Amino acid sequence: MCGIIGLYDKEASWAAYRSLLAIQHRGQNAAGILTLNSKFYLKTGNGLVTEVFNGFPLDGLKGDLAIGHVRYPTSGDNPLGESQPFFLQYPHGLGLAHNGNLTNYLELKRELRAKERTLQTTSDTEVLLNVFADELLKSDPITSLEGTMNKVEGSYSSVILLGQDGGKVIAFRDPHGIRPLVIGEKDTENGKEYMACSESVGLDVTGYELIRDVRPGEMVTIKRGGIEFDQIMEPKPAHCCFEYVYISRPDSIIEGKSVYDVRFKLGENIDFSKDVDVVIPVPDTSRTAALGFALKNNLPYREGLIKNRYIGRTFIMPCQKYREEAVIEKLNVIRKEVSGKRIALVDDSIVRGTTSRRLVTLLRKYGAKEVHFISSCPPITNPCYYGIDMSVKDELVASKGIGDIEGKIGADSVTYQTIEGLVRAIGMPRSKLCLACLNGEYPTNLSCSNAECLSRNRELERRNMKI
Repeated sequence: MCGIIGLYDKEASWAAYRSLLAIQHRGQNAAGILTLNSKFYLKTGNGLVTEVFNGFPLDGLKGDLAIGHVRYPTSGDNPLGESQPFFLQYPHGLGLAHNGNLTNYLELKRELRAKERTLQTTSDTEVLLNVFADELLKSDPITSLEGTMNKVEGSYSSVILLGQDGGKVIAFRDPHGIRPLVIGEKDTENGKEYMACSESVGLDVTGYELIRDVRPGEMVTIKRGGIEFDQIMEPKPAHCCFEYVYISRPDSIIEGKSVYDVRFKLGENIDFSKDVDVVIPVPDTSRTAALGFALKNNLPYREGLIKNRYIGRTFIMPCQKYREEAVIEKLNVIRKEVSGKRIALVDDSIVRGTTSRRLVTLLRKYGAKEVHFISSCPPITNPCYYGIDMSVKDELVASKGIGDIEGKIGADSVTYQTIEGLVRAIGMPRSKLCLACLNGEYPTNLSCSNAECLSRNRELERRNMKI
């Protein structure tokens, strides 16, 4: 669930910086920008975009071609060495930024090492870059990407900055299009400029108009002379449902669907029969669903929890200890809206149950009479191996069934969205969605042994994290 951008723009470094700020919600662990004119310029570092580039002269990142990244760690154990874009001098000079997860990266890593390719990190992004570089030694970029897609499995929305033939940006998605990627254009006095970005909000803030999504299995080449589209692999859409529930900004448009509209419908689609006095959202991602829920049920909507805007997203923090501490620091209660009330507390989802339990405890501390927990997402019962850091099944509070969820989080009742309600809210055929975290039906070739290996490896990486 990282964020990526790639563009041709006469003010490439500034446009990249502003776009990364707009998609900061997709990753707060690290950030970076790589640009190209006659040579490459790279700046990466740990922290938020503003922290990484604080005091850094963006004009020093010269060139009109750029790629950028904000990182949310789903593989790798050393944030100090794994900020993206990654860069290789040979062949031609090329850098890559990646959103997603390769499910066969451990196998690919062994193959690359057998070819005496040196890998500096434990990141699957470095593996993807080296697989493409290896293919590029043999052929042109289109054939090289086809060879890469035939080798890698999992999810990958990616951008490459390639120095060949004066430079170009290549944006591409895996054949299932699991993670989002959109293309925009802008008319300028120098002609058209183009940008690829994880979400349409990154286009909005830089003056680009949304053209469309990059199709699953498609390669989009952005050059100084224009833009080219090549379908590399047959599309087999399986778009991540969690992008609509939580990950993306509500003002984004993904696959032609307004995230705001989807979340509003998620609230409307929840069946609920308890007597409550007030609907309170868990800020910020649940506000829209809570509003839809309140209006449908003719209930008052109130802001009973206030978020400290300087605390980042707790779900995407890299370890459980940090998530638990941040929940305490992140939210405070408006006592008048809580005390003596029977509350319908609406959240986007229940993943590990840690945040849910602390929220219920917090509301009871300030006098809530009853707390009825509403999840706008169905029960998350299976790991995600495609770019969301919930790859360990035992961490998921609903993985062993939902019979005692109320007891586990301390709520008077728990009401979940249904899968049917979720699909209806998104407004896309069920066959075109990845619902693996809800039903265990993974769209890619993922063996049980490989899945277990990925989970074990992720547990070890977390223990080894140097944060």
